[in-house]
Amino acid sequence: MEDRNPGLLGRLETVMKVVAAACLMGMALITGADVAGRAFFNTPLFGTEEIVTILAVFVAGLALPYTHSQGSHIGVEILYARMGHRLRAVLDVLTHSVSGGLFLLVAWRMALYGNSLRRSGEVSMNLELPTYMVVYALGFCFFVFALCLLAGAAKPLVRGRDS
Repeated sequence: MEDRNPGLLGRLETVMKVVAAACLMGMALITGADVAGRAFFNTPLFGTEEIVTILAVFVAGLALPYTHSQGSHIGVEILYARMGHRLRAVLDVLTHSVSGGLFLLVAWRMALYGNSLRRSGEVSMNLELPTYMVVYALGFCFFVFALCLLAGAAKPLVRGRDS
């Protein structure tokens, strides 16, 4: 199922997948270092909770396009499998279009929220990292995911014209 989404969007999906994996590894390494520091030196790693939380946000957001392209999302397969090919295609276009529109709206609202946080100077509690950067990054992930959904909505329409 690899490279189901060629072109710029497919390359972006691949980069996001690799960065998500790196963030997941970072979460494990930082948590391990914190546990080791507590166990052997009686000293926790300062800011572990914040860093791991931020990395978890990145993992979730960055993995969305790849998860979608692999069909790893939750679906109501019992009903879907009983539908005819044409009805499934119509349902796919509809759900991809509505979902894509929803995630475009969410990405736009995340950008507005990030602007608000940037203007207010909001930072994380311990490490004082600017929180707007995390919100912008997640908004970007939602934007790319929306593009993947809309591309998925267009596939049956383009395939239908070709046949």
